[in-house]
Amino acid sequence: MTTIPILSAAAARRVLDAALAKAGQLNVAVAVAVVDSGGNLQTLARMDTATFWSTTIATHKAVTAAGLGVPTVAFGKFAAQDPILLATMATQPGSALLPGGIPIVVDGAIAGAIGVAGGTKGEDEPIAEAGVVAAAG
Repeated sequence: MTTIPILSAAAARRVLDAALAKAGQLNVAVAVAVVDSGGNLQTLARMDTATFWSTTIATHKAVTAAGLGVPTVAFGKFAAQDPILLATMATQPGSALLPGGIPIVVDGAIAGAIGVAGGTKGEDEPIAEAGVVAAAG
C-alpha cells in the first residue's frame, strides 16, 4: 500500500502566508492559491488591487502544477517545442502553462501545489518559490 502525503491545512496556510509576504516585499499585488495533490483548493487569497481574474489564473496554475508534477514554467517551455502538445494543453479547461505554478513535494511525492498570478515582470515564480520553501515548516 502506498501512502500519499497530505498537505495539511496548517501547511497550506504557511505556504499562502509566505507567498503573500514575498509579494509584499516585492510590492506586487497577486492572488495565491494552494491546492492538494488532487487539485482541490485548500486556501486562496487575493491581495488588495490584484485583479479579479488573478484568482482564477492562480488556481489554474496550482492545479496544473499538482496534476503534472512539475512547475508550470518548465512544462510551458517543454510544450512550446511541440505545437500539438501546446495546442492541446492550451485548450484544456483549468490548465495554465504560465510561470507561477509549483508542486509541493513531501517525502518525495506530490502533496499539493501553489499558484501565483498577478505579477507583470516575472514576479509570480519567485513568490511561488517562497511559498514552497515554507511548506516544510
